[in-house]
Parts: sequence; structure tokens; C-alpha cells
Amino acid sequence: MRVCFFGTYNRDHSANRIYRACVADAGYEVVEIHEPLWERTRDKDARYFSPLSLVRLGVQWLVAAARLARRWWRCGGAPVAVIGFNGQLDVLLLRLLGLRSGPRIVFAPLVSLTETLVDDRRVYARGSWAHGILRTVDRLCCRAADCVVVDTDAHRLYFRDELGVEESKLVTCHLGADVAAFKPAERDGEATPMDDEVVEVLYFGQYLPLHGLDVVAHAIEKLAEHPRLRFTFIGTGTERAWVEPRVRAAGVDATFVDWIPYEQLGARLALADIVLGIFGTSSKARMVIPNKVYEAAAVHGTIVTADTPAVREVFTDGRDAYLCEPSGPALAEAITLLAADPSLRARLADNAGTLMNDRLSSDVLAGQWKTIVSGDVDRLLPEEDFEDGPRLGVVVLHYNDPDAAIRCLESLDRCAYPDLDVLVVDNASQPHHRRRLEEAMAGRFAARMMWLDENLGYAGGNNLAMSELFATGAQYVLLLNADTVVTPTALVALVRVAHSERVMGPVGPRVSRDWPGAPAASLGERFWADVAWFPRTLLRYRRPRQQPYAVQGVLGCAILLSERLYRRTGGFDEDFFAYYEEVDLCLRSSQAGLTPIVEPAAEVAHAGHRGFGKGMTIVSAYLKARNLWRLGYRHLEGLRLYLYIAGYVALMSASALGYTLRGRFEVVHAMREGWRAGVEGEVGRPPQWVLDTIELEPSDEVRA
Repeated sequence: MRVCFFGTYNRDHSANRIYRACVADAGYEVVEIHEPLWERTRDKDARYFSPLSLVRLGVQWLVAAARLARRWWRCGGAPVAVIGFNGQLDVLLLRLLGLRSGPRIVFAPLVSLTETLVDDRRVYARGSWAHGILRTVDRLCCRAADCVVVDTDAHRLYFRDELGVEESKLVTCHLGADVAAFKPAERDGEATPMDDEVVEVLYFGQYLPLHGLDVVAHAIEKLAEHPRLRFTFIGTGTERAWVEPRVRAAGVDATFVDWIPYEQLGARLALADIVLGIFGTSSKARMVIPNKVYEAAAVHGTIVTADTPAVREVFTDGRDAYLCEPSGPALAEAITLLAADPSLRARLADNAGTLMNDRLSSDVLAGQWKTIVSGDVDRLLPEEDFEDGPRLGVVVLHYNDPDAAIRCLESLDRCAYPDLDVLVVDNASQPHHRRRLEEAMAGRFAARMMWLDENLGYAGGNNLAMSELFATGAQYVLLLNADTVVTPTALVALVRVAHSERVMGPVGPRVSRDWPGAPAASLGERFWADVAWFPRTLLRYRRPRQQPYAVQGVLGCAILLSERLYRRTGGFDEDFFAYYEEVDLCLRSSQAGLTPIVEPAAEVAHAGHRGFGKGMTIVSAYLKARNLWRLGYRHLEGLRLYLYIAGYVALMSASALGYTLRGRFEVVHAMREGWRAGVEGEVGRPPQWVLDTIELEPSDEVRA
């Protein structure tokens, strides 16, 4: 299943990196619809949050929101959207875009606007008009979300009591560390420090009130006479302007550096003897466990941080961290004790690493996020949870394009469906294409081959394959064009929705254009017999939805049929050979009370698109013109048929004019001959002169 990270969230913030990694590790397909905004400014001072600046930022956000909306609509959305740190306004935008048919929204704010700008940084006074606006925004975005992920139980109480968030929406998930960047250093053995060893005390992060830098500076002043301490500060921020002069005035060995590359930060932390956490005294400081504490623990660092209710949810004083009162004297005493006792530092560091491995490993966090994303809704669970699914057959219909077929098979190979039977049907391809396909498949895929000596078209080839698969125990069969690519969770999503309904017609996925994650080519079709001649692109469903929904038809490039539907309808009408056979099947299914369904949680990319407006070859022009005429005569009569013929003539004339102006006279000729064949009642396999043209453009006609 696709999970979309959506919005203007700070993409580079470590919390958002962790969220993405956890969701991916949980087995979901992660896509991003992101517009950079908040990460453009690293150090946000009071001027950044001034009323005039907020107006300017509001205008920039509106521009970004328009882009986000356009991208969301074009790609078809996702069943679940995660909005991370800095994403408050994005939650409201996505809820507006989705309304009732929108995705499940998981909001992981890390902190609220109110506690940051009012309680911690004090940019706005409590009780002011700005405080009221910020609190209202916090409440609205949490109300708009389906799930609100907080980083500590202390934070959960704040969101419940201060912001009025429903307790049922709140989920505590301790943040952990980005294990890709923060790994324990490899050691050749235990080093025994010498008595005169210099002990490095490291501070890193933005210079914010949360960090309690006045406490740090006070402690350093009290440690000025300590002969073995070296202080290193990494980072930038609003309070560095007064912190650096004060520390230097204390006369200690101190180094100040700006930010180092994120990928190198973990290795740098591992070199420090003592890593400082936060020592602020605000309500926010008591509710959070800062990223830096997790990151230091992940590299087996010795941590000193303030003793708060939030920190004690994960860390234990004297076992895996040294917790102290957030005051200068208490911090100075802690540093002095640790500097004098290397064995204590080593024990705290090792236990911190063990804690991260046991309680906050990638597997543990992935399991928590799996529950968060799914919301305990069965249809949203990733593939491995669908262990006892019904037997599924998959048909890959191939004709003269082995490279496309191999890409399709490779995508199917990444789908760990528990009971899968893949059948590749070669529809009488040219000998050299057959050899290429056979050589490329040898020993690579658990797929069977069916070699046809005659081209039976899309309808005949798939009917033969379905008969074989249903006879050997398949309950459902997914028909795929060779030029499709299946996303890893598509099979489970399609079968799950088909298996959950009593009366079900054909089931189709969200069809993306050319590659997974690209703009949608089809979110469902309106197959109405009376206007089947009308340009299909104008009749398609446009609004992205995230729950299965009824449609009039689905595309034949990827269509799931049940055995019941196959027995009841007889499969495809082989008189069509290729093109409009899926329209006919969907119309007959609807007439039998078996409504077509689209499952947007499933995605299949399709590379072959052609129509009366552009892209047609000789074969497609001939068969489309012939079969569209036959479709009307099969499903309509009387006045409805005469109106249909008038529309058909208008379409043919407009299309012929367009291809004539582009110099595609061979397509116009094929269209005219197909029209004549339809009027004369020709059905089934087209004349050989039509099929002989396929080899001239082998990659364009995989359906025939």
C-alpha cells in the first residue's frame, strides 16, 4: 500500500527522516508530495515569527499549497498520508482536498505551535490574540487528523488537556534515532584513559531556549578551573550571539563550529566523552525527549540531560543516562563526576546503546508505525499480513515486446503474495522475440509459459489463460498487459477488496501513466454504451478517492476477475479480438448486477496509451474503428442506436482530420477500412495485412 508524506513539512528534520524510514521499514510503499518552505530558514528568530513575517510566509504557503493540491490530484493521492514536523497547515489543506473520500491522515507534529511560540520561545504572550490564533490552529489541525502521533506520554497529556484533542486520536511513539546516520563507532578494544586525558564535553543543536543554554554557560563558568575539560559547541542559532562570548570569557578550552554535514554528525558524536542534552525549564522542556539525546544514545554516547518526566519515560538515571536538576551548579557537578570516572561513562554509554537496540530499534519502531498507519483497518495492512489469501492467478499477455514483459515479471517478483500462479501467454510473437523472452526468463521467475501458435488477440489469449488458471484452482485472475509495472502491494489490495464483497464485478487499480507514482492515467472509467464514442479522457473519474468505489468500467491493461464473474459472463467476447473488449465486459457485468470497482490502494503503471486523438498505429486504428461500431450495435437499438451512429461518425471524422493534418495517412486509411469492416459485420481476427504492420512497431501493439 502507498503511504504519502505530504506537505511543506521540514524534510531535513531528523524526526521526519525517522518517520519516513519507519513507514518504509513497516512494509509500505512511501511516496512524497513535498514543497520546501520551512526548511529554507534554519535559524528562526523572533523576527521570523513577527506578524509581518508570518503574513509573508502565509503567502508563500498558499503558493506551495496550490502546487501540493495540483500534485495530489494528478497522482491520485494515497490511502494514508503522513504529515510531519512543521505540517500544521498541511493537515488542514489535505482534509479540504480529500473531504469524506480523503486519506487517513496521520499527523506527527512533534511539538505544537502554542508550546513552541508561547510557552518556550515566548514570541507571543500567553493570553494575547496571537496565542488564541495559534491555539486554534493547533486544535483544528489535530481535529482534522485521524491520528495524532506524539513523542512522549507527557506530551500526550498536554495535547489532551491543553489543546482538547480527543484521547482516542492520540498515540505515543517515542522518536528514536535515524539509524542510517547515527551508528555506534567501531572499537578495536576498550581504551583505558590516562589520568591526564582531556575530556570533551559536546553540545550540538540550535541555540534555542529549550536547550537551557544559560544553565550550560553557568556550569562552564563554575568549571573554569577544571584542568582536563574541553568544550565543543556545534550549531548555530539566535542565542549563540551571547552564549559564545560568555563561554569564552570564562577562560575555558572551548571551540565553536557551525553545522557539520548531517551524515557525519553521528561519527562526530561518538568521539565525544560527554554529550549534553537539554536543560530548559519551560513546560515544553519537561514534555519532550530531544532528538540529540536519542542520537547520542544510538552512537553509545555518555549523556547528561535534565531530569524530567518525559526523559524518565525512556531513560533511567545512573543506568543509561545521567539526569540532573536543570541548574548550573547541578550540571557542573554532573560533568565533574563523569570526567573523573571513565568507567561510569563507559557503563552509561553501553547501557544507552543497549536501550536503543532493545526498545527503539528499527524493527520495534517499524512495528509501532505499522499499527499507526493501518489504524487497525484490515484493508490498509501491508502485504505480509495477508497470509491466507485466496489463490490468485496472474496472466501476462505478451506479443513482440520481451523487454516490457520482463519488467512486468520483475515487478510481480517483488509482490510477496502468498499463493500466486503466474502464467505468461505468448500470443504468437515473432521467433526472435520468443527466443529473447525465453532466454530472459530462464531460471529467474516462478512463472509458467503458454506458447500460442496463432495470435488470438487480447480477448482470445486472456480467455484461454483464464480457463487454464481457474481450472487449476485460482479464485481470482489478474490480467496484465506486458507493458505494465505492478507496485509491491497492489495484488493484496486488489484481492482483499474483491474477496470482501459478495457481489463484485471487475476490479481495477489506480492506473498511473508510464511509471509508479506518476500522474494517474485512469481512476476509473465511465463506460456508458450511449456515449461510448465520446472521447474517453473527458469521461474519466477525476477526483482522487482513497476507499474502493463503484465505477462503470476499468481499463483492460490491469483488471481482476473472479471465477464467478468469468463463469457468469463467459469472459471476453472474442469477436472484438482487441480493443473495446473490456468495455463490453464491463457493460455486461453491470447488466448482470456485478458492478465494476476501483481499489485506489492498488497501483499499476501502464506505458501503452493510444486513442482517436493521438498515438494510434495501423492495428489500433483499424480495430478501434471496427469494434466501436460493433459495440454500439451490440448494446443499443432504436433511436439510441441512431444517436450513437451520429456520434460515431462525428468522432471518426474529427479523428481522421487530425491525423491527416499530422501527415499520418496510413492511420486514416486503417481507420476508414476498420469502419467499413464494422459496417460489413467483420468480427474476430483482422485481415492479415493489418497484423503484418505490427512488426514495424513491435513495442506499440502488445495487446493484439
